[in-house]
Amino acid sequence: MLFEGDYLTFLPSEQALAKKDKVALPGVVLDHFIEKASFRFVMNACICRDASHCRNYTRDIGCLFIGEAARGINPALGREVSIEEAKEFQRRSEKAGLINLVGKNRLDKIWLGVEPSERLLTVCHCCECCCLWKLLTVVSNSIADMVHKMEGVDVSVKEDCRSCGECIEYCFVEAISINNGKTVIDPEMCRGCGRCVLKCPHEMIELHFNPSDYFQRCLDLISRVEEKVDVT
Repeated sequence: MLFEGDYLTFLPSEQALAKKDKVALPGVVLDHFIEKASFRFVMNACICRDASHCRNYTRDIGCLFIGEAARGINPALGREVSIEEAKEFQRRSEKAGLINLVGKNRLDKIWLGVEPSERLLTVCHCCECCCLWKLLTVVSNSIADMVHKMEGVDVSVKEDCRSCGECIEYCFVEAISINNGKTVIDPEMCRGCGRCVLKCPHEMIELHFNPSDYFQRCLDLISRVEEKVDVT
């Protein structure tokens, strides 16, 4: 994999976790780039799930490419979309149980035959069985560390958790384990994607975000992405 800069996990939208307490989520950050972009292009299918013949997740939700360089993508691979269509595409991804992985990837510029990479932002919709996530536990730390959670996010387990172990199945990066009958989340390995929060059948996992820092965190995240990619 050829990366430039960071890949960031954008958490599910606030609506997706509305029933949870103490949740403030940066779906607005991704919306910012969708709205600001001069061009938006969605793939007809996910090339990773299609190649792997994925049976667990839909294959018709591919990558979303944002920015002027996306105009050069072969139209046979997908289509241009409006702001609202791009946002609806993101909502479909969340409902399908996929996780957004957002960043600037030099490999995309190469295989798509577009340039410059500084004008292309990639939004992948990943699954644990076919996509980059499954590599994070085996690749070198220098690569795995490029995928990280938003600062200020904390995922924790309630004291009365039954430790049924179902969350372990849904954790992409093997950050959850059961030790001495207790469910434990490794804060160093956790990417804060929030999937375990959504999937816990007993609502025993919580995602916390300091609301007083929320807007500043969003601004900081926007600045970090804009240092790498110009989507206008």
